[in-house]
Amino acid sequence: MRIARPSSSPPRTPLGLSARGLTRSFGERTVLAGVDLEVAPGTLAVLEGANGAGKTTLLRIFATVLRPHSGEARVDGHDVVRGGARVRERIGVAFVNERSLYWRLTGRENLRLFARTRGLSSGAARAQVDELLEQLGLQEIAGKWVANLSAGQRQRLIVARAGLGEPACMLIDEPLRGLDDEGAATMLSFLRAQAVRGAAVLVVAPKLEELQAHADVLLALTDGRVSPVAQDRAAPQEPALSMAAMR
Repeated sequence: MRIARPSSSPPRTPLGLSARGLTRSFGERTVLAGVDLEVAPGTLAVLEGANGAGKTTLLRIFATVLRPHSGEARVDGHDVVRGGARVRERIGVAFVNERSLYWRLTGRENLRLFARTRGLSSGAARAQVDELLEQLGLQEIAGKWVANLSAGQRQRLIVARAGLGEPACMLIDEPLRGLDDEGAATMLSFLRAQAVRGAAVLVVAPKLEELQAHADVLLALTDGRVSPVAQDRAAPQEPALSMAAMR
């Protein structure tokens, strides 16, 4: 009789974003009550939820800004608590209403500075910054101080910063806030391009309507738990991508 021997290879750890039984409370208030979630590489997932539902809390846990009280969260296979440094190397993050840019520098100067902190060489930083400015329609304002930009222009610049280094996973908080129709279309095209290149992209928003036609996965955060939303719609629209975005 043949005896089955255990494989010498360890079990495969899912890449992308994953959470199992994730909980987080603030005082007596439970915000996340056992969240299970998975966003595979090459996927654009949109998570909706009311104000205060815990959407940003979930993003901050994935970004290692907050620690979960129980459960597990992984980014590109790395635990957010035990492997925080490796997680931060693999994510691009854009939080709404966060002053994460230097206001007395221009948009281009900001991106080049942050590109160098991500380890890009001077030449690679210049090339990638120019590409991101083009993809997000920011070329004309790239030489202006951030302090003089509109809220929508700063929003696009913050998302551009999240794309530096082509991170494996992207965490984007309400990307369409403050954008006009043209800016929103540009943003949606950019987010789809990130999924096309293979990133796991998690976007949170108060409502799905503006984003659902571009998403691969629709989710809702209600009563501290994440559940799928029925996708009674056509397949995601394919935006017009630049050749740079498709390389």
